[in-house]
Amino acid sequence: MLVVFPAPLKMGERLALQFSYEGDVLSEAGGGLLYVGVRGTWYPNRGSETAHFDLEFRYPPGWTLVATGKQVAPAAMASDDPSMQVSRWISDRPISLAGFNLGKYFRSEAHAGKTLIATYAAAGVERTFPKGTEQSSLAPPPLRPSFGRSPETSVTVVSPPPSPARNAQTVADEGARAVEFFSKLYGPYPYSQLSLTQMPGDLSQGWPSLVFLSSFSFLTPEDKSHLHLSDLDTSLSSAVVAHEIAHQWWGDLVSWRSYRDQWLVEALANYSSLLLLESHDPARFTAIMQRFRDNLVARNKQEREIVQAGPVSLGVRLTNSEFPDGYEMISYGRGTWLLHMLRTMMRDTEPAAARSQPISQEPFFRALLNLRKQFEGRAMTTRDLLKALEVELPHSAWHNGQRSLDWFYEGWINGVSVPKFELEKVKYTQQSGRVLVTGVIVQKEADRYLITSVPIYTNAKEKPVLLGRIFADGAETTFQLTAPAGTRGVVMDPYQTVLSRRR
Repeated sequence: MLVVFPAPLKMGERLALQFSYEGDVLSEAGGGLLYVGVRGTWYPNRGSETAHFDLEFRYPPGWTLVATGKQVAPAAMASDDPSMQVSRWISDRPISLAGFNLGKYFRSEAHAGKTLIATYAAAGVERTFPKGTEQSSLAPPPLRPSFGRSPETSVTVVSPPPSPARNAQTVADEGARAVEFFSKLYGPYPYSQLSLTQMPGDLSQGWPSLVFLSSFSFLTPEDKSHLHLSDLDTSLSSAVVAHEIAHQWWGDLVSWRSYRDQWLVEALANYSSLLLLESHDPARFTAIMQRFRDNLVARNKQEREIVQAGPVSLGVRLTNSEFPDGYEMISYGRGTWLLHMLRTMMRDTEPAAARSQPISQEPFFRALLNLRKQFEGRAMTTRDLLKALEVELPHSAWHNGQRSLDWFYEGWINGVSVPKFELEKVKYTQQSGRVLVTGVIVQKEADRYLITSVPIYTNAKEKPVLLGRIFADGAETTFQLTAPAGTRGVVMDPYQTVLSRRR
């Protein structure tokens, strides 16, 4: 919309513009749910610019409305129709997105410290939700033993339709755990409350203080079993709640400057949700990271690896006819790996005594907390992230004596390589109760100038011991490390902290 004023405006002059318009925003989805179609464009939207929002809604009785911001008493003006409900919501701080959800909801609550987490879920699901599977099974044995053998009979068991409201408290509790976990890493939750609302469809979104959660996110473990998901897919679907809550910090409080930086907020939200998983199930975290890695080197119909869609810095341009899922695969998959590489490199190059400190004290998360403080309410760039990390970069992670991550920016963020590493010409020389280890790191299937920080460990039957990290610069890099007495073997990256091909 273009607004032409009758006279030129003076610098600093403020005007109030009032718009009157109408249109269809909602569509009925069944199960007590409405689909809010044009969530981001039903109001005067200024793109990524932030503003304070004061929203007042009128809607029929029997329905529950939840919106961004904090609910307050409606304005003095009464509703034109006394049979209608009225609710008013005011944003806690300037936000770039304002929205609402409306349904026949049941409410559940949990708390993360003083923050209220309220879950809103309907008794049913949308009409298009997958139906419960039918399965054939043997009839259960009688309660008392019978004389003679009864023939085995088969019965058909139809799984009941899921009821999200039955699992709403579990989702609220999950949300509270996520808020508590992320608050320790990124600082206090930025809004007065958090609403987790059921939405028809398979898409979820995290807006300021309001999360739209797919009906799938409200399924119980039993409900999910009827969808025949693998254990790994079940874990991924369970991480959606934490992912969208992480957007409260990364995407809502701190936004992205241009499409080239959009990968940041998705990767940060994705990695954050996996960190919560790692805190109680490290093996599952590793399995998911392996899945992301394997997806990147999988081939499409044209026999091209998905990673060839382009670097994360291409943003939405990654999606095209040849790579229809390019943006999601690269921004979420490779982007998550890039953050993991940076975090583990910074952790491994800390003094040994500091490596056992709480996760919030790791240099990577100290940098993210400072980034949040510096850019809350503003947009950041990829360079801004790297500058924040450089401040906390341990000296042994400086490349060529420079406190700079330019090498990572050029080779990994603006590159597409998923290299393969090999150790060659390894020798062990006894020296005064220690062992001098020398050898060559071979970096294959990589851009010519790719630089990678590769961890080297002792290959012990017990827990491997980190000897140090080597910058693999180009096709071949010689290295020299000191190992404990008795060391007879070394191994690269046993904990899979570097995005690389399976060896």
